[in-house]
Amino acid sequence: MGGKDMPLTVRDILDFESLYESELIAGMKGLQKEVTGIMVMEAPDIEAWGNFGQVCLTSFFALENLSLTETKDFFIKANSIGIAAFIVKLDRLVKQIPAHFIEECNVNQIPLIKIQKDTPYEAIILSVMETLINKNKVLLDRYYMISNQFTNMALREPRLKDILALLEELIPNPVSLLKNNSIIYRSINLELGDFHVSKSTKLAKNRYINFEYQRQVVTHTDLSTQHLSQLSVEIPSLGTDVYRLIIHELNQETTEEDFMAIENTVSSLQMELLKKYALKQQNLSHLNEIINDLIYARYQTEEELAEILHFLNLSKKDNIHLVIIDLSVEGDRKKVKREDSESIVNTLSNYISIRWSKFVSLVKKDKIIFLICNSDDDQEFSEKISVAINSFTSLSYYSQLVFNIGISNKSNVTGLHLANKQANNILKILKLTGQKNKIMSYKDLGIFQLFLETNNIDELIKFVPEKILEIQKTKPELNKTLRVFLDHNQNFKTTAEELFIHPKTAKYRIERLIKLANINFENPEELLQINIGLRLLEFIDKTL
Repeated sequence: MGGKDMPLTVRDILDFESLYESELIAGMKGLQKEVTGIMVMEAPDIEAWGNFGQVCLTSFFALENLSLTETKDFFIKANSIGIAAFIVKLDRLVKQIPAHFIEECNVNQIPLIKIQKDTPYEAIILSVMETLINKNKVLLDRYYMISNQFTNMALREPRLKDILALLEELIPNPVSLLKNNSIIYRSINLELGDFHVSKSTKLAKNRYINFEYQRQVVTHTDLSTQHLSQLSVEIPSLGTDVYRLIIHELNQETTEEDFMAIENTVSSLQMELLKKYALKQQNLSHLNEIINDLIYARYQTEEELAEILHFLNLSKKDNIHLVIIDLSVEGDRKKVKREDSESIVNTLSNYISIRWSKFVSLVKKDKIIFLICNSDDDQEFSEKISVAINSFTSLSYYSQLVFNIGISNKSNVTGLHLANKQANNILKILKLTGQKNKIMSYKDLGIFQLFLETNNIDELIKFVPEKILEIQKTKPELNKTLRVFLDHNQNFKTTAEELFIHPKTAKYRIERLIKLANINFENPEELLQINIGLRLLEFIDKTL
């Protein structure tokens, strides 16, 4: 009979005294099926009363009138439910087991056991239930013992390795913990190296399994000729990191008692990872507040500034370029999730660190901000950051990312609030002009710098020609047509295509503009003033 920590099987119950004179008629391949209960079968509607692991006592009288097709369906259902075995007693009503019953039991690998007429059902039921109750009591005691151990450990605020060390005391197999497919913990006596998974099968859930397990067949780099079995379970957690617990089944297959310990371990690891994530987010939130204080000049004294710089490991002597990555370029797309932004920061930081050793970063809604200390001039820095960004977006995972990037002029730490404004103004211009995947420095704005540096919208309006302002008040669609017309080198066809109007309509609108505003399309200086005025109108409209 199986040990106290092994499930009761059909093979085990055949050794019971109550089944001493029984005979196995069919289904020998199913002798390892688990037994979880026993009952007397009264009707053929097995889907209504059958349960996994159930042993059915019967005279087959209830099945006598089933057709061959109905009999086949009955045994198929029994197999899918997980019926452990049929124990049949022949009597005056059914004197022989039909051949097709025996055949179906063999096909579905369900043991068919014949007992003597004088063997009482009660004796069989009692011996099976008594064994199950004793086993369940042992398992229940074991469960409480394991649960208490993990509860007591949780009160001591354990490290991840403390949790795994307790698991090693409770199960006979060594373990590993993987973070993003890299081993961060392994049993002391585990000398196996990296492994390759050749086959993976999802484990069915049962009363002892709540998490998602995979049973894997693996080969190890230092044991390439040997195939080994292991259990793999992902630890549910927040953030972008993926943790997996591996049970290397080197000594024996995982038992019910082992699963109790493993399930408690997964829960404990999950709790500790959630606590670490919460602490990381709290620290990150504090860091973000400090960086915001710096780039918005929210400090009152030199002492406060010195404290901020010390916390960020920056110095008053540092020369800094402020870089903002805008991930909200496409207005109709879903917002980038914070964990995606954090993944972008982590990956992009690797490329930035190749070129500059000192920088800090900030994740802010759908924007990412980098403060990069460097000795480059503005042009050199712009070229280097472009190379870093292009290397980053060449990765397949980020190749579809849509963004714009604004780069400030070089600044000292006390001028970062102006640098922040510069980078944000670049992004406003890029958004205004419908640009995507553009990297622009503040110096690239040229004449637009003059307009962006004013804090008064009324000041900007002074740069808009009077005749354009008058048309904007009465016929704004004409100004829109004029802007598109100038953008397309005064081409009526492409202007009409962008505005979804007929080329004749576009031509009619331009002719009206010539009359209303007396525009001379042969005068390049006048066209420059009009072009700037039209874009300023759009900028003012977006700003208000």
